Amino acid sequence: MSSMSRGARGGAKASPQKKDKRAKSAVHVKKRFSPLAEETSNEDARRRTLQALEHLGTQRLSKEQGGYNLESWLRGLRTLLDDFEEKVGEGALTDNYRRIRGEVEGEFASVEGAGKVEAEIEAIRREESDIHSRLKEEGERISSRLSAIGGERTSKGRDLVEEKERLRELNEERRRASFVSKLFGRSGAAVEPREAKVGALEAELKALEAEAANLQMLRKGLDGAKEAAGGVYEDLWKRLEALERKMVELDAAREVRVQLLDERRQAAALLTDVITKLSLEEPQD
Repeated sequence: MSSMSRGARGGAKASPQKKDKRAKSAVHVKKRFSPLAEETSNEDARRRTLQALEHLGTQRLSKEQGGYNLESWLRGLRTLLDDFEEKVGEGALTDNYRRIRGEVEGEFASVEGAGKVEAEIEAIRREESDIHSRLKEEGERISSRLSAIGGERTSKGRDLVEEKERLRELNEERRRASFVSKLFGRSGAAVEPREAKVGALEAELKALEAEAANLQMLRKGLDGAKEAAGGVYEDLWKRLEALERKMVELDAAREVRVQLLDERRQAAALLTDVITKLSLEEPQD
């Protein structure tokens, strides 16, 4: 049937090998389940419908998103039965046939929704990817800043050594100043600016050490240590865990919806039995 062929071909782009395989499958399906021609007899219509039901009852469904799934299968079944009914006419259909068809379609319609499950799974994957990207970007930012801090500490540490040496030299010069020099107020260069510079450098180094320690703690939090970083990333990790649990549930639900092989085989058998028992009379010219 054309709808089943479209279902088999639908979905995301595939490799050339898969496209070729799907194309061959689509041609095979179209040949087997093509709409019944007007010149086909009712008995031929029944025979072809029963053959198609046998195939539908054992058909394997795809787990791939956009592949030939349960929705595709149910559309194919509906189209097959619609074509059969149109060919044989309403008068040939019994109440039992209508009841069984309604029950079968209702049963599978109640679990129809693999597409919705796939959409939920895809949404979860996107959210997981977004969270991991955020964590990765944060990790890169922290690593970059830690590297910069390392360079700043080296530079400021070198400056501090130099300033301390200059301060030591100034203090030494002041101690050597003669009594006369002191008397006339020539006590040498003032040490206060140097002392202030040394104090500022020491404070900056201390701040850098504190920042580095904080970033190291944040990095532990990025690695999943929830007790680290004061729980800064705890909400993200909890969300990832919740998404993982939901993914397990959806995988289980998808597996149920993907095949339902026994149920589909039983449905095809019920329809085969009731169609076989229909009394089909050829229309009189």
